[in-house]
Amino acid sequence: MTLERRFSFLGDRNSLRSLSDGCWAPIEEWLGESLPGEYKDLVAGYGDGVIAGHLYIPHPSGSRGLLHFMQEERKAFQESYEPLKRWINPRALEVWETVVPWAYHDWNGDTCFLLPPAPERGEEVWNVGIAFRQCPDLEIFDGGVENFLEMVIKKGEYPRGWPRGRPVWMPVDDPRLTEPPEGERR
Repeated sequence: MTLERRFSFLGDRNSLRSLSDGCWAPIEEWLGESLPGEYKDLVAGYGDGVIAGHLYIPHPSGSRGLLHFMQEERKAFQESYEPLKRWINPRALEVWETVVPWAYHDWNGDTCFLLPPAPERGEEVWNVGIAFRQCPDLEIFDGGVENFLEMVIKKGEYPRGWPRGRPVWMPVDDPRLTEPPEGERR
């Protein structure tokens, strides 16, 4: 799919930050593998922004820094879920050391992960996983980032506990992020 058409359901490409040559190198060096192109396209077009009112997409040169975000969130995930390993999805255990945090849901603290493909299972795409923070659980969604976001934005099939009816995309400095939607109280 062409870059212009990928993620078109999010609207015009809006990222306020550009990607420098080599910005992915330190991230992929830390990961030990290349990230999927669709994820890089999402970050290039919409990074350092918020999707559906609460899903923060870090950017390599963004306010939090993507590598720092990934390192912190992976460590937090592993520390939080270590005591629960016997109950979580076996697929997540297969990639325990290599899960890649890619987004953070600021409504309830959920973290979205990319799970590297398992060629021995015939997987070619990085699936999306969500570590639910309020009720410790890990759910895996087949398909990549684009399929996951289409499910949420186009089909309105939100993961449990995620609020609906928020703007499709906003930059992190948009004042609407600090104000409740009309008709809602703080």
